[in-house]
Order: sequence, then C-alpha cells, then structure tokens
Amino acid sequence: MKSSFLVLVLAVAGMLGYPAATALGEGEADYEIFLRYADSPVVEADWKLTRARVVYKGAPATHEERYRVIPCVARMLDGTIVVAVEPGGHKPIFIRSSDGARTWSRPYQGVLGEEVRTISTIGVRRDGRLMAVSEKPLRLAYSEDQGKTWTSGKLIDTGPLKGSWVWTGGRPMELADGTLVIPVAGYLQSGWLSAGVARSTDDGDSWQFIVTGHGNPDNQMIFSEPTIAALSDGSLVALMRTEDRVKEIVPGEPRGERTGLCRVNSIDGGKTWTSPIETLTGSHGSVVELPGGVLLCGYHRAPRLAFSSDAGRSWYANKLWVTDKPRSDWGWYTVVEMVDKTTAVALIKEMKTPNTIQACRLHRRR
Repeated sequence: MKSSFLVLVLAVAGMLGYPAATALGEGEADYEIFLRYADSPVVEADWKLTRARVVYKGAPATHEERYRVIPCVARMLDGTIVVAVEPGGHKPIFIRSSDGARTWSRPYQGVLGEEVRTISTIGVRRDGRLMAVSEKPLRLAYSEDQGKTWTSGKLIDTGPLKGSWVWTGGRPMELADGTLVIPVAGYLQSGWLSAGVARSTDDGDSWQFIVTGHGNPDNQMIFSEPTIAALSDGSLVALMRTEDRVKEIVPGEPRGERTGLCRVNSIDGGKTWTSPIETLTGSHGSVVELPGGVLLCGYHRAPRLAFSSDAGRSWYANKLWVTDKPRSDWGWYTVVEMVDKTTAVALIKEMKTPNTIQACRLHRRR
C-alpha cells in the first residue's frame, strides 16, 4: 500500500510538470511538491515564503514546562509587530519588530498590574492600546507601551460556560462599531469541551456568550482553541479545533479519534453563527485576513500555511511552511499576522527545542 501511494504521488508530480524524484521525505523538491498540494487544489498563492529563522530562545525547559513558550502576536496601529513569546505566568516576555518583521528586539518582561494574573492572548483596540485576556478569572488587560506594563480591565462573563479559557492563537478583537469579541473555550457539559465567543457592546460592562461549537456525548464531538478573523466586508470567520468520534479513554477526559478544524461564519458581528463545517485536517489554528480579502491560516500537524479566497469555505496552496527537512516532532502553535499590504508573518513554537520560536515572512508577489 505504501509503495502504491508513493507511485501515485510521483505520478501526480509528473503531471504537474515537476520532474519525478526517487524518494519522498528527503527535504528536497519532491517532498515540497507532495506537501504543498496534498490536501488542496493545485493553485499558486500570490504570497511567497521566506526561510524561517529563530527569533527567540528561552531558558531550557523540562517536559512539564514545554507549554511555557507559546507565541501570540498582534499588529499595532503604527505597524509594530508585538509577540508575547512567554505569555503565561506572572512574568510574561515579549519581543517586537518595527521594520516589518525583518529584525526583532531583545526580549523584555512585562510588569503586571493588580488583578492581572496572566497574559494569555493579545489583540489591539481601535484607540491603539494593546489588549490582552488574563485568566483565572477571565479579565481584559491593557498596555500603552507595547507590553512593558499592564493595567487591569473589566471581567469577562462567559455565562453558562464553566472553566473558561482562551487559546493563544485566538486574539481578542474590537470590531469597527466598538463591539468586543473574545473567542473562548470551556465546558457547557462536564467533561465535554465547547467553544464560542464572549461579546460585549458596552465596552465590557456586560457580556453575552454565544456558542459556536457545542461538545456533548450525543454528537460525540468536542470543540476547543477557537480563533477569529474579521473580514473587510464586515463578516467574521472562526475556526475551532474539533475532535470527533470521542470516547472517554480516561474517565472525565474525552478524546477523539480524529482532529480537524471546523469553520463557522457570522454576518452580524458575532450575534449568530453558521453550523460548524470541517474545513481543514489539523489543530491549533490561527487565522488573519490579508489584503485582497485572502485568508491566511497557520495550523498543525505538520505545521502548514493555507490560503482561502472565500471566507474559509475552501483552501488552496496548503503547504508546509518551514523549509528545513520535515520532522515528526515539528512544533505546535503557529500564529499568523498581517504586517502591511505586501507582507505577513508566521511564528511557530518548535517542539524539538520547546523554548524556541521561529518566524518567517510572506511576500505578496503581485
């Protein structure tokens, strides 16, 4: 079966006009061809990737500390790219770039104000402040100096959702009309993860929780790690990590046989959402709209970048974005952000070296 699959892939490569190669998985052009089009139509993207390079190295981590370094990214109004490279705990660490993600600052530590317990994910408000979500309990936090100091904001009420938490790739956002939208996950039913958005139209004084993916034993599905992008036409698209055919392998901890990303869309500012539809095979998604209405999604596994021109309904040029030889332990947690009209950036936490983050730039070719 394996040899037949190899022949099929090489035959496809030949039809695409590429020379047939002798083996896959060697890190050469044959492997790139296969991964580039394995799950998506053969359509060239206007965005070309640069080689990834290390932009942050933290202290050595034990296995238990492997989640300490997880990137989350936001673009300030002046174009500065701010990355929380160690967002958890009481001493978050940041890096930033003011030249389009070409070079990066030395790491600097954020000072958390009273009632700000963590910096779990970041976004930007329309007034230019860096906005974050602090956990335990969920609360907004703000910085006016690109993450150096933080003050507490209002609590986020997720209503019936218990044990609420946020995913680093799911940035909080303020819509054009001032509505705050925070993607969150938690439990509507004991042991079964669900996802949704906390939405406020009065600057956080009150909140409404809207379910986007309801995990329960009836549908044998769980939903987590929601991420949202605001589109230029005023609509929203959200992706959620989904596990189906879930069984309680460990009592109280349902696990699924298959992981994918489900898509939901909203045309009324997050008040209502479409039903979840599986759109990509993977997990840990991050999504942003690029100029021209194109969506860029970074996800796993292995770490890929994919593009969509129809609000996430279909994807193309779905390619492995790290240009080194593929490894089975390639990292978790890719996040993506637009830099300017011709540039975007993707950052990844490497799994082999748990406290290392790489970044690559994407350039618009036309």
